[in-house]
Amino acid sequence: MTQVWHPKRLTRQQQEERRLFAEPSLVAGDLSSAQIGELCGVGSSAVRKWRQRRRTQGSLDATVAPGPPRRLSDAQIAQVMELLRAGPDPARYPDRRWTCPRVRELIGLRYDVWYDVDHLSRVLHEWGFSPQKPVKQAQEQDQEAVLTWLETTIPALKKKVEDGETLVFVDEVGFSLKPTVTRTWATCGQTPILRARVKWDKVSTIGAITTTGQFLQHTHHAAIRGPQVIGFLHHLLKHVPGQITVLVDNARIHKTKALSAFVAAQPRLLVLYLPPYSPELNPIERVWAYVKQHLLGNFCPADLPMLRARLVRAWQRIRAIRLPHRLLHGDGM
Repeated sequence: MTQVWHPKRLTRQQQEERRLFAEPSLVAGDLSSAQIGELCGVGSSAVRKWRQRRRTQGSLDATVAPGPPRRLSDAQIAQVMELLRAGPDPARYPDRRWTCPRVRELIGLRYDVWYDVDHLSRVLHEWGFSPQKPVKQAQEQDQEAVLTWLETTIPALKKKVEDGETLVFVDEVGFSLKPTVTRTWATCGQTPILRARVKWDKVSTIGAITTTGQFLQHTHHAAIRGPQVIGFLHHLLKHVPGQITVLVDNARIHKTKALSAFVAAQPRLLVLYLPPYSPELNPIERVWAYVKQHLLGNFCPADLPMLRARLVRAWQRIRAIRLPHRLLHGDGM
């Protein structure tokens, strides 16, 4: 006799399919329980239970277990979510952080419902919350100036692009021998060690991304000053055709008399200033973040030449994947 393999344990869906396969025979009544059991690979006692289930429930469809009752009503959950979105009381929690123990305390004191801390993280995910790293924003930022920029200047800049002008977002950044520490897979309980230089020599880069997808940069050993900014604008005029509008922050090196005189002498060039303390409006900030996190993450250079060599490869990578172009088309411009 040929043996037929059967799984030791069926899923709920497979069990339901087997019952539904047997149901027509149960309704017809022309086969015994033993015969139906032989067709389905079960004993006759299981078939008798199916008959009883049909009489009491009307079908052999799977039932959904109701599970334990919810501990908070819909209205209470909505209230908790509103409190979480508003943020913690700064008088009680000056660090303005929601942690699972704090959320547990909030719910417990308000509704006398005390969740287990480990379970509460799953509950928060179900409510649409996740642990996130806040984005820093300067207290000195003028919110009205930013709003005005978004409502008036952005439409004007879009019109410039439509008319064939190129927008160029310029900024400066420093890269040091101090590594940017990022997450990596490692054996549990064995934290990886980065052996980095204690002396944090650095290089400075002035860079730009354009609405046409170009990325340009100059890297210097010393800090970027007014003359280096003018030199970089010369570089832009050489490599970016047509009318150019350069957008920069309000740093002093962007407002020197020499720079103003240089811009005034260039009919193709216009410089506009972003609202003060608003780096989030400059998409090249995302390029710097990408380079530090993904291309320099956990990299420990022995000296500045090694760092500069790594940066050369980073700039090649940026141009190869056309990251500036993708960023510019993802920032609402």
